[in-house]
Amino acid sequence: MKIFKILSLAVLLLFALSCKGKKPNGPEVGGFENIENEWKLVSVDGVEADFHVYIKFESGLFALYQQVYSLDFVFYEGEYSVDGGVLSGTYFDGGEWKTSYTGGVSTDGKFLTLKSKESTPVTYIYEACTIPENIREEATATRSEEIVPFL
Repeated sequence: MKIFKILSLAVLLLFALSCKGKKPNGPEVGGFENIENEWKLVSVDGVEADFHVYIKFESGLFALYQQVYSLDFVFYEGEYSVDGGVLSGTYFDGGEWKTSYTGGVSTDGKFLTLKSKESTPVTYIYEACTIPENIREEATATRSEEIVPFL
């Protein structure tokens, strides 16, 4: 019986050591060097997103298509920059993103992780995609004062 208890403790110890160091918040990421792509939001803090956000990053510009606070997709655009591993942006109408982000693109280029720089950080995982043409067409070209941008 004593040997059984010792073996059980050893198995528990091995299990605990094997779990240590694993990253629960998404894929292994590098920096933002490969951010120029189209991305679809797939999870927020490890939970599948129940709303739709698409982002395209290209040549210092971003295009955001969101269906978050409305039934229709809404379009926003502006400029983004990366400084010291921190991603931030400004909308063309002059408003800034609600926060900046750390994170980066996965080593295989399939995922983008954005961790908000807020007092209670939120981790967003995006998957590389092609933004559907019908979403691009549906999105309105003006920024609504009643609808808050996702970023």
